[in-house]
Amino acid sequence: MFPELSFDEIPPLPGTVPEGLSEWVAHIRDQDMPVFGSTVDGIRAIMGDDSASAGRLAAVILKDPAMTTKVLRLANSAYFNSARQGVGTISRAIVVLGFDLVADLAIGVALVDGLLKGGVRKRVEAELAHCFFAAALARGIAKMRGEGRAEEVFIAALLCRVGEMAFWCFGGIKAETLAEQLPADCTPEQESAAQMTVLGFRLRQLSVQLAREWRLGSLLHAALEPSNRPSTLENSILQGHQVARAVIAGWDGTPAKAALSALARYVDRPENEVRDTVATLANEAARLATEYGAGAAARAIPASSATVETAAEPLPVISPAERQLAILRELTALIMSGGRFSDAVYLASEGILQGVGFARVVVSLLTPNRSQIVGKYGLGAGGETLRKAFVLTLGQDPKDPLDALLSTAQPVRLGKARGRLAAVVGQGPAAMAPIMGNGRTIGLVYAERDPGSAAIDDEAFFAFVHFVQQMSMALVTANRAGGVAAP
Repeated sequence: MFPELSFDEIPPLPGTVPEGLSEWVAHIRDQDMPVFGSTVDGIRAIMGDDSASAGRLAAVILKDPAMTTKVLRLANSAYFNSARQGVGTISRAIVVLGFDLVADLAIGVALVDGLLKGGVRKRVEAELAHCFFAAALARGIAKMRGEGRAEEVFIAALLCRVGEMAFWCFGGIKAETLAEQLPADCTPEQESAAQMTVLGFRLRQLSVQLAREWRLGSLLHAALEPSNRPSTLENSILQGHQVARAVIAGWDGTPAKAALSALARYVDRPENEVRDTVATLANEAARLATEYGAGAAARAIPASSATVETAAEPLPVISPAERQLAILRELTALIMSGGRFSDAVYLASEGILQGVGFARVVVSLLTPNRSQIVGKYGLGAGGETLRKAFVLTLGQDPKDPLDALLSTAQPVRLGKARGRLAAVVGQGPAAMAPIMGNGRTIGLVYAERDPGSAAIDDEAFFAFVHFVQQMSMALVTANRAGGVAAP
């Protein structure tokens, strides 16, 4: 009677075992990997917005310090950064590698982190090993075929078995039951039959549905549900997975030889050359898996000869002063071009986080009646949570740090006495500075370090204040140019 009140799918109660494909999709999406889903939603929303700025993407990545480190490591790897241009910030990574590639790297990192946090078991490691190998192969095949979208192929191939990986990670009793039904050397047909017996659906169907739920990209959808005439990109992904499966079973086995022969015909290259290329790609895949944080999976990728050193490449050594200077240059260029205030906020906040060494930043603005200060942007670990709590009513207590700053417009380092701020902020070393517009305070920036961190010395404090002053300059310039915009 009331279709708007009906449910497309009802997730199982906590502690119960999902039954059927829709319950498994809801279970993984809502209970097992909600952080991954929210991260992908945030990134895909930005990618789908033609007016979105690089700063908005940087802001999503900067909310997770572990993701920030891994994306920077990947951005400096020879695999993705063949020109080896030094990348020390997410903003710079987007300039050097491009918006879409950095977004895809972040999605890949989020997936691996989500799976590893779920409790790794042997089959998860095997799936990750297969997918990293297949992704490196697919990218290599696309390049051999002269395709210009090889990086897009990599991430689609990496995500192609997302349902299998998620199930083996979070499947619990059902995963154990299915594992017992699968012999060590089972064929794809036997694997599919066992899945139907135990689950009533194939895990590939779970991949299809999760890819739809998380909007993981049109190329992935096409690869999961290929047409009668797949594109070259889709074929690269399918070939990558076929060769990876065969080679992982043994370089000298009949399946591997047949797969390598078929690949040689597909790319129109001599078979011995193709074998050498696949061997090189296996080694690259192992290094990449390590850089993504999947060290155990890296060791499961078969090297063709000697053991491959899979230690992650060190990030370029960039001093805090160099990092600050690089970001200030970008800020100056943004301000001179009349860029949006929100972009300046993201860039300056990255300087405060990555260059000055704070853990989280909240940029807050005064309400029109100047009776409240409300968090507008939150970056860093826990920054978004802090931003949501940063809604404070202002008083007339000159001893309260918040009221004092807004009345004097003087930046401060905060001691243990934090006044009304104490209800929402942490206890680590912290500082505040005003955002000025046309001679009056219109907001403030609050930044803090984790408890137990080093105190804020003069150098760090002045650097923090400098970045906030750049925000003020950007606000005035953007306002004149009509470019004040919030995400």
